[in-house]
Amino acid sequence: MNNRVSRCAMFVTPTKPRFIDKAWTRGGDVYILDIEDSIAPAEKERCRTLIRESIEKASKGGASIYVRINKPFVDADLPYAVWPGVDRIMLPKTESAAEMQHAHEIISRLELERGIPPGTIELSPMIESALGAVNIHELLTATPRKIWSQGGATGYDMAVNLGIEMFASFDQYAFPAAYVALAAMSLDIEATGGVFVPNTSGRVDQGDQAARQAAALHAAGIHHSGALHPAFIQPLISGLTPTEEEIAWAKTVVEAFDALADAGESVGQIDGKVIDKYERDTAKRTLDWAAACAAKDAYKARALSRAEAG
Repeated sequence: MNNRVSRCAMFVTPTKPRFIDKAWTRGGDVYILDIEDSIAPAEKERCRTLIRESIEKASKGGASIYVRINKPFVDADLPYAVWPGVDRIMLPKTESAAEMQHAHEIISRLELERGIPPGTIELSPMIESALGAVNIHELLTATPRKIWSQGGATGYDMAVNLGIEMFASFDQYAFPAAYVALAAMSLDIEATGGVFVPNTSGRVDQGDQAARQAAALHAAGIHHSGALHPAFIQPLISGLTPTEEEIAWAKTVVEAFDALADAGESVGQIDGKVIDKYERDTAKRTLDWAAACAAKDAYKARALSRAEAG
């Protein structure tokens, strides 16, 4: 299974059986078992005990499983969150390398105790404050564990920390989001996060809004998105998967440039469009991503068939 394909990572609440029991039928690439903001303080202890059974239920359709834990309760949360079948731990509001190192050490111990190959579970710092954004490079290099940059320095918590409006007529997150993305790219870590979409309502159940979001992400070269409602799943997956036309054009570009290279040339044209190494590299990335999406979709289809067969 290709765990890096997370065109739609949907948050689900372990304490809501109707969400968990139906998750595998929704077709999401990833389900995030959320024990942080969506869980009331009085419910957190009970929620922890539901994580292990939720992993098996939510992943039946081939989705990857992430767990978002609580920053103040890392020591209490991780023993309930680290199990076979979990692909990533999301560490909210991360601000220091020490926090990353502490989480890494606990995960490493639990992997060893529970028969999980060392380093299997990825660790993702969520950038949700000015301090986290400023310290992004040290967060991403704090441990030898595979790291993903998550959160993108956007969203509600970042807005609260910066004292800004979450929904505005301009991109108020432009600088911190770009800073975090550049830091990730400098370390060859694929950046995730949001992009500015004008006239956003803030509603979480509008599929047309998801399609607009996917188009904006696609244009920005971002392949991953989160969701809070099942209505977002298919529009995001469809919008972040290369189309047949895009795949055909990418193949044409790669073949044309390779033919140019064989002839000792470095620049050419197709229908008046310049073909050079930049275009060839871009096309190759499109083909690689299309292949990863196809592999993920095939894996999910096989898993869904097995689950439906009982």
